[in-house]
Amino acid sequence: MAEPIVFDMPRTDRVVQGAGAVHAIGDELRRRGLSRAYLVTGRTVGSSAHFRDLVDELGDSAVGVYDRVLAHNPVDRVAELVVQARESGADVLIAVGGGSPVDAAKLAALGVAHGITTVEGLAEYALVFEYPDTVRIRPLEATPLPTFAVPTTLSAAEWDGFCGSVDHERDTKDLTSYLELTPQVVFLDPEFAAHTPRDLWAQTGVRALDHAVEISYANNAHPFTSALTTGALRLLAANLPRSVADPHDHEAALNCQIAAWMSIIGVHNVSLGLSHAIGHQLGALGIPHGVTSCIMLPHVMRFLEPVTQEAQARMATTLVEAGVAAPGEAAADALDRLLDDLGVPRRVSDYGIPREKIQVVAKTSMGDLVVRESPRPVDEATITRLLETVW
Repeated sequence: MAEPIVFDMPRTDRVVQGAGAVHAIGDELRRRGLSRAYLVTGRTVGSSAHFRDLVDELGDSAVGVYDRVLAHNPVDRVAELVVQARESGADVLIAVGGGSPVDAAKLAALGVAHGITTVEGLAEYALVFEYPDTVRIRPLEATPLPTFAVPTTLSAAEWDGFCGSVDHERDTKDLTSYLELTPQVVFLDPEFAAHTPRDLWAQTGVRALDHAVEISYANNAHPFTSALTTGALRLLAANLPRSVADPHDHEAALNCQIAAWMSIIGVHNVSLGLSHAIGHQLGALGIPHGVTSCIMLPHVMRFLEPVTQEAQARMATTLVEAGVAAPGEAAADALDRLLDDLGVPRRVSDYGIPREKIQVVAKTSMGDLVVRESPRPVDEATITRLLETVW
């Protein structure tokens, strides 16, 4: 008899969606008996008028702001955030921004609860993976602080307990993973997100497409998540171009936000794959989250097509229904053309990274947890060849 399958449900317990959703944050704090919110963001959002208005609206409930988050979360900045959040006496962290502020807030929630004060202390909670199937995760010793999230991109970091930080000394991106780090409340506000630069919105929209594709053909694919990722692919393909063209098309933007949510629900059960494994490590070299998917996704799809034909055929049908593919066109080709139409970056060399880094990325990608779920076995040589095509 086959072993029963265990499916851990996401820990998010409330979603507030629609234009003006951020104005419900104060009510949600009061409903949960929380009164000391510490906000986490980056410089761009943190210096904006709409963010300052949000802080003013929270009044005495906002006990501090950390606005020094950088892309991919350099681990020294995360340690700095943990110390400042603890000193503020915060009882909840509110992430406002894209994937990096959300991940930073998760790591801070972990760090404050565990009394972490150093980079080395944070590293003790990073997941350790050795290809093909050795995984070591230190158990939690305390309950992390609660977190809320106000996403302003489509990277979808707010829907899970994974969080990344980068160690530039090792050119490596580390992964921390605990379901308990998932934000409890997410505010999907297309009006607030309309301030996001359109290139960033497009790039992170492709990131959400990458989530949907990889979860659809993962080794451990599940009917529940596959149904959601099919819907996510359809919504994103139809609405992302509209939303990029017009930031005030709140209907299209909210559809994209919901699609990003659908694209990654259940990721603690059904893994991401090769595009993300390589993308995580390209991120350690300074390439933004969304751009790594713009670079890798169609190439990885073509590499995996011999062993994922059925799943990719379903994707092609979905893209035809969304109006972005011709009948009979391969899903990878249709997405390739969509990415060109969106005007997103497509080459690693656009970021001035020397070719000799290919071997570094190939090696560190093999140490990334999600590489184990590639439907087609890989090694450093395989990843090197893929990187040669996109450099």
